[in-house]
Amino acid sequence: MARSISMLFPQALGANSNSNGYSLTELLIGLGLSSLVVAIGLSVYQVCRQSWLSIIATDALYQNAQVALRSIRRQAELDGAAYLVPATDNLAMLSPPYPSTSYPNEGLVLSHWAGADPSDCQGNSSASASTLVSNSFKRSTNKELTCKDINAAGSSYQALAEGVEDVQTRFAQINPTLHTLQWVHASELFGQAQIVAIEVCLRLATSMQLVGMRGSLSTTRGCNGETISADGKLRQVFRQVIVLRNRLSAYVGAYG
Repeated sequence: MARSISMLFPQALGANSNSNGYSLTELLIGLGLSSLVVAIGLSVYQVCRQSWLSIIATDALYQNAQVALRSIRRQAELDGAAYLVPATDNLAMLSPPYPSTSYPNEGLVLSHWAGADPSDCQGNSSASASTLVSNSFKRSTNKELTCKDINAAGSSYQALAEGVEDVQTRFAQINPTLHTLQWVHASELFGQAQIVAIEVCLRLATSMQLVGMRGSLSTTRGCNGETISADGKLRQVFRQVIVLRNRLSAYVGAYG
């Protein structure tokens, strides 16, 4: 029977008998090349993933800084703003300056009459033109820039931007004695009406550690030039100088 099968399929039996398969050396070489391809693929994936996470984190920093600075700039441009009121001769005159207040221990406070713009930093509107809108900006313990109208009953601080590690302000004031323009801190201010510009500096950081990404393992500089040790987070310092249209008031206190 076996002889009959061999006579029927001589070529097939010959092919099988002459095939030796893969040698151990060939298997090891193939396995090594496959492992190398997989390792390269994983490395490329990791680099792409880190780059993508870095782009997302950087974009989040810029978005939060933009929201925070835009809100402060809007209120700073209204700082000290008056509004038109009817006069006895059927004409119009400017409303009187709002009363002076003491420096609150809240942070940066920017005020204007509701008659000039009824909205506060949270978007709430006042119905009375003679209401004083005083927007207080400060950094919370949760590293958020928050704000509220300190004259509005029942108002509470609401978050504007997250990841805010530090907020610093400087003021450009006119020295009436020396007739010079100087940049000073809040403790050096000698007159509210002499303030012509405000510099706001924000230091923002990502909420999570991004160890290994570019910039996350290098030291950075803060708003005052201080060294910030690397801890795996991405950081960025944002500065903006806001020229005041009105020089009636800008109130500042220390940040906690």
